[in-house]
Amino acid sequence: MTETLLDENVTSEQSSQYIDREFDVTVLEGTKSLHLDIQVNQPIWLTCMIYDTEGNLRGQLLRAGASGSLLIHEQAEYSSPYTNSGTIQPGNWMVNLTILKREPMAANEEWCHMKVQSNSFEKNEAKPDALLWQKKQDTRLSLEGFDSHQVFQQEKKWYKGDFHTHTIYSDGEMTREENIEMANKQSLDFFVATDHNIIPTSWYDSSNILVIPGTEVTSTLGHFNIINLNTSPFVKNRIRDMYDEKGTNEIIAQDYGDAIVSINHPFLKGCPWIYRDTNMDNIDTIEIINDPTYPDNLEAIEHALTAWNLLLNDGYKITGIGGSDSHLRPDDHYDGSSEPSLIGDPGTYVYCDELTASNLMNSVRKGYVTVSRGGFISITDGECLPGETSNLCEGKVFAEVDTDDNIYIEWIVDGEKVKTSKTKSDSYSFDFNESTYHWVRVDIRYPDGRLYGFTNPIYFGKKQPKIKVWDEILQKMGIKVPVEV
Repeated sequence: MTETLLDENVTSEQSSQYIDREFDVTVLEGTKSLHLDIQVNQPIWLTCMIYDTEGNLRGQLLRAGASGSLLIHEQAEYSSPYTNSGTIQPGNWMVNLTILKREPMAANEEWCHMKVQSNSFEKNEAKPDALLWQKKQDTRLSLEGFDSHQVFQQEKKWYKGDFHTHTIYSDGEMTREENIEMANKQSLDFFVATDHNIIPTSWYDSSNILVIPGTEVTSTLGHFNIINLNTSPFVKNRIRDMYDEKGTNEIIAQDYGDAIVSINHPFLKGCPWIYRDTNMDNIDTIEIINDPTYPDNLEAIEHALTAWNLLLNDGYKITGIGGSDSHLRPDDHYDGSSEPSLIGDPGTYVYCDELTASNLMNSVRKGYVTVSRGGFISITDGECLPGETSNLCEGKVFAEVDTDDNIYIEWIVDGEKVKTSKTKSDSYSFDFNESTYHWVRVDIRYPDGRLYGFTNPIYFGKKQPKIKVWDEILQKMGIKVPVEV
């Protein structure tokens, strides 16, 4: 028998553009399922988390200006994606709802309508997933069913992937199956599922493509990915915590197993990284190229390169990566762009002995990474991969782009462009003092100057970093951020 446990018009007592609400829901003995339905008629950004009687995170919902629903069922085959199935314990459950709107809404104006019902799964019966990750009958929101050591390919080579993708379960237009289909067309070996604020607890069988669980933690102060995590950042923290410096630092510093933390599009208009107090020791990667088909990213990419140069010069070996940030369908494009926005553009290449999620994370931390919108870009001193420290003081660094595209090579040494090569392969002669610190990488550009790709550096010597927090980078770049957002 269906019971209505919560039926609420969500409003605010005063004019506001952000609200955070917690609702207690009393679940009765014998409940087999919980169905959440949220109806909106406003262009709002809505995140909902559902916690059971033991504080376990059981359901996640992210909607961007649209209504949505989810079903938590005892049986995994009926539960919605981004939920954890298992016993529906009787007692007090908690629904945490956060809503953000660009412009303040008037006091007592309705933001949305929320209803929670028990035993109503027949109205929301889902087509069963091929549950590739979910550990059945485990009510903790964890990914213990995902094997980060599973071997997808056994070759020692450069693997092509994408570290930043979205689906219809946040604000993307592609289903999970369509993402896999497009990844195949783009010849990807792997990609990371990074819907906003939520982590996938299951995925359709991706056959030969390694799909890695992740999330894009998304607030008005910046976006960052947690890649290859084993639990949600909102098991211990709440969504509201990411709207201030202290809470975000706590989220970043959590233990997510064999995961990496990446700052996304740090200078993109509308969603730059303006957390001043971010401890740079806790950041593994920076997304240098974010969806190059999005017009505002042309300037943002150049700023990201500048910030990365400053960190490298300071002695950090933070890895530069790329991400398509794919939201659109393959036959669509952004206003002002004539190119389709595709998963795998750019492609991030990672060198591994075998293709596993764990090996990818280890190689990314080491900087065994190059990024390209087209052909593969190589760099070596004859012995080293990008990311490694050379034992040489004198010699040559060789670079080559495997492409028929019209491009040129920029040689970047210690943050300065020292040479331009119009050919697709060239070398740079170096003669460094063995007691000093240096680094060399290449940026590859189209004839009009747009960034085609880049390598991570080959390092020479070591240097102890002095920069502690992100604000020091902004100050060096002369960038001011607002006091309040």
